[in-house]
Amino acid sequence: MAESGSETRQRSERYTVRFTPLEHALVCAKAQAAGVPIATFLRCTALSFPFPRAARRPASSHEDVALLLGRIGQLAMAFRSAAALADAQAFETALQDLSELRLLCFTALGRKP
Repeated sequence: MAESGSETRQRSERYTVRFTPLEHALVCAKAQAAGVPIATFLRCTALSFPFPRAARRPASSHEDVALLLGRIGQLAMAFRSAAALADAQAFETALQDLSELRLLCFTALGRKP
């Protein structure tokens, strides 16, 4: 079986480290603030190397908005499937609200619906 690209590169030695939940949260937060993966953060910190240029990653708020957008779609489908059981005016109002929320999510992501 062929090894993945990351396993065939120059770094062949691997170490396992255990963290408490608090230590894990601190390491994750510091790596995220530096804009690098956790392994890169640990390696550069331990060896006193400068951090490489930060990788471009979506802000956590963008990830949250993208998740919210998916949930809005699921909620709209659930509302449509239960439309016969609801008051018509309340149903239309709910769908309008979801539509406006969807538009706001797309705007926050810098995209057009």
